[in-house]
Amino acid sequence: MNLIFIGIDWADQKHDICITDHNSKIIKEFQITHNVEGFTKFDHQLSIYDKTQILICIETNSGLFFDHLIQFEYRVYSVNPGALVDYRKSHSLSGSKNDKLDAKLLSNYLRENIHRLKEYQRNSAHTRILKLLTEDRQRLLKERIRLENQLINSLKLFYPVSLKLFCDLTGEISLKFLLKYSTPQKSDKLTLEKLKTFLKKHNYSNPKRTDDIFALLKEKQPSAPEIFIQAKQHFIKSIIPLIKTLNAQIKSYDKEIKIHYEQHPDINIFNTLPGVGKVIGPKLLSCFGDHRDQFPNFNNIQCLAGTAPVTKRSGKYCHVYFRFACNKFFRNTMHDLAFCSLSYSIWARAYYDKQKLNGHTHSEALRALANKWLKIIHCLWTEKLTYDENYHLAQITRRNLEAAVMNN
Repeated sequence: MNLIFIGIDWADQKHDICITDHNSKIIKEFQITHNVEGFTKFDHQLSIYDKTQILICIETNSGLFFDHLIQFEYRVYSVNPGALVDYRKSHSLSGSKNDKLDAKLLSNYLRENIHRLKEYQRNSAHTRILKLLTEDRQRLLKERIRLENQLINSLKLFYPVSLKLFCDLTGEISLKFLLKYSTPQKSDKLTLEKLKTFLKKHNYSNPKRTDDIFALLKEKQPSAPEIFIQAKQHFIKSIIPLIKTLNAQIKSYDKEIKIHYEQHPDINIFNTLPGVGKVIGPKLLSCFGDHRDQFPNFNNIQCLAGTAPVTKRSGKYCHVYFRFACNKFFRNTMHDLAFCSLSYSIWARAYYDKQKLNGHTHSEALRALANKWLKIIHCLWTEKLTYDENYHLAQITRRNLEAAVMNN
């Protein structure tokens, strides 16, 4: 059976297609639009071939067209766009680039590297929806952080004490307080009894802090022009409803994520990790996916998450670089896990402190810790085991004793 190699140069509105045989001879070139008619045209052009003959190379692993390829059971190989950049340089000294040429390069790249590329395998429905939900939740969270920063900057200019009253500026009690007492002049008229009534009415979770909050409000406030206060008061009252809407949407996402996370067979692997909580666990699971053979070695997944550095060595020259090319969502998830584990894992805290003592920055120490965690999680995920802190501490102690004996 002769294989055919298809390169697809993906774009927003249209896609260039190049079909070549095992000798790199072009069989057909055509273009399709990014809609149902275009996808139908693609299927019609390939209808003369058996699906097992068709190998497709494309520079993305998401989008309607990619989903169409997977849904109709084409054999798809998704490659990093950076790989084609280097490949193009080796085939064109002029550096010229066009969509039609890129489609041909992708088909050739697939043919020449088929032995080391992995065919895309579709995850389960629960994993796929978890990936989409957690990524979209992260986008909402970023938007809320952006609005929170604008709120903080405004309050610093004329109402800085409001930033000290509650632990979470975007929390429900804090936003309600700012809506009702949006200026220092309004909060200055508050009595202790009125403050207690307000906090009780809105179910404040830490009533023991009432006296501290009142004392902060009675401290002398910096004065600002009345016109400035009026303008900023209007801005604050405009931005708070947007934050409240995002809070509600994030809670809605959390409920939906929980439903699919709890139905996933791998939930116990990630739920037993220290400090994962309701947010990090689903994100981690969606990053790892379902197919263990996609990452035969822990180093593969460390590179994907961007925790493993890039080492360049030639002769006496050796330099270690930060890995920029990676899955950014995965990298951020591991950064969050490493940070949260500091409060729940003895060995993680000790490893982080050791990194800091060796002169590394906070981010570098967390990235090194995340790299360690990925090695552990990969083992658990591959063997379908749950994490046990006591067992891991015992293993560290055993290895340290063995090393001490060997050194002596």
